[in-house]
Amino acid sequence: MTEQKRPEISIIVPVYKVEKYLNECIDSILAQTFTDFELILVDDGSPDNCPALCDTAAEKDSRIRVIHQQNKGLSGARNAGIEIARGNWLSFIDSDDSIDRTFCEKLYHAVKKYGTKMAVSNILYLEADGSVSVYKDLPLRDEVLTREEYAHRIRSTPLVHATTKLYSRDIFETFRFPVGKLYEDACILPDLLEKITETVCVAEPLYHYRINPASIMHRKVTLKNLEEVDVNYGMLCCALKYGKKDAAYLQYAIMKSYFKKFLKKLSPEDRNDPKVQQTIDLIRKAETEVRQAGADTLRNKLEAAVWFWNKTVYYHLKGWA
Repeated sequence: MTEQKRPEISIIVPVYKVEKYLNECIDSILAQTFTDFELILVDDGSPDNCPALCDTAAEKDSRIRVIHQQNKGLSGARNAGIEIARGNWLSFIDSDDSIDRTFCEKLYHAVKKYGTKMAVSNILYLEADGSVSVYKDLPLRDEVLTREEYAHRIRSTPLVHATTKLYSRDIFETFRFPVGKLYEDACILPDLLEKITETVCVAEPLYHYRINPASIMHRKVTLKNLEEVDVNYGMLCCALKYGKKDAAYLQYAIMKSYFKKFLKKLSPEDRNDPKVQQTIDLIRKAETEVRQAGADTLRNKLEAAVWFWNKTVYYHLKGWA
């Protein structure tokens, strides 16, 4: 018996409590104009009908492989997919989202044309019912970013999200998504930038992100949400490492803003938890590092204010859009 040919792309989809949207996600992947892929559905212990939907899909298309595992969270599910992936390239799609039928083709063509290890596209935002949202955030042009410029634009949503990209599989040879952490996409950015020298960007919004009220991002605020402040500190350090002082100041401003927002929504009991004081100490540390780096300029403060007010205006101000 001859060994089965390895697919060029492995698409990894973590699945948990999304039976309302799962088939739409799967259908968008199976409809790809680039057909040399495998689809790995990772049922992360979903308590609804998702496990059966995964198995039914696999029975209908030989490109689909299914993993059933106990719940390990989004990172644990992605990591399980990485372990069995056979493709030369990897992509991660969230199971309540979908992709344009040319997503794989255009990102694959881009990495081949420019010889990069990663490609990223802009995002089309959808409401929960699948209609196109009025919200737009299109920070990427058709261009190639150096590692340093990636760090400069580290707050651009498509550059933060893990799901908007096509990765060379060797990027994940030495690291995985952090299990048990929120905001795992942003958490891996410092490691990710160590693995690449250039990233090719595709201006078309090929990744379709559903604004899902039931998603992790919209759940009740707990002490766990303070991890987002920690992650933003990591991004601040990354910006300073590559000499991008304006991006570092923006990260500091975001740390303060997110902490203030989360603190208001924490219970009185949680506000007295040591984690709150640890977060305050981290913000003070960030303030000191930003000041010592000379990043707390009036211009950087004004630019950060523009970012909070209107991201599109911010991108134009920076000359990126």
